[in-house]
Amino acid sequence: MKNVPYDVTKDFTAITRMGSYTLMLVVHPSVPATSVKELIEHAKANPGKLSYASANTSGVVAGATLAHWAELDLLHVPYKSSPPAIQDLLAGRVSMMFNDFTTSLPHVQAKTMRPLAVTRIKRSSLFPELPTMDEAGVTGFDMDSWAGIFAPAKTPQPIVTQLNSELRKIIDSTEVKAKLRNAGFEAFSSSPTEIEEFVKVQLGKWGKMIKDAGIQPE
Repeated sequence: MKNVPYDVTKDFTAITRMGSYTLMLVVHPSVPATSVKELIEHAKANPGKLSYASANTSGVVAGATLAHWAELDLLHVPYKSSPPAIQDLLAGRVSMMFNDFTTSLPHVQAKTMRPLAVTRIKRSSLFPELPTMDEAGVTGFDMDSWAGIFAPAKTPQPIVTQLNSELRKIIDSTEVKAKLRNAGFEAFSSSPTEIEEFVKVQLGKWGKMIKDAGIQPE
């Protein structure tokens, strides 16, 4: 978006991280690739014939980043949400997409989608056998679709401290971690300072990826 009506770093008080959604690159079984390397080779041999769906900002940036990094001619097909994108991927109307574990895993297990890699720089505990994009050769690819808890700017420090203390007990509890894991979410908490620094790093990373991929704000 060209005009965002708030300042991410100034208008909120960071409380704690909640964890991360892991995104995976999945392809239709008709695509003759069982690795990212093979996918890139196939796409280069067939310019303009492969497409990638996107259902959210992460999908847009991830797909454009892969296309830019590997110098691929891919058709971007944007969707408003995951369900219609997944339906078209299952039907073979699009070739691939970067999607979250929650909606991809049932289809991966049914072998109606083929997983190639995860987007974070470290392997996911939800699918440890799946390599990262970085391991697969797309050097430095690191996209973390994360969640955190924030309060309004200038929230009194005692309240921030208490919220952080209580929320960390909940987020890091075995029961909550297990429930969120079933939804494809890796839960872990942080101190307010840690999430503040994390946000700054993420703003830099996403800004660079968007700029490098040539994505124009709307």
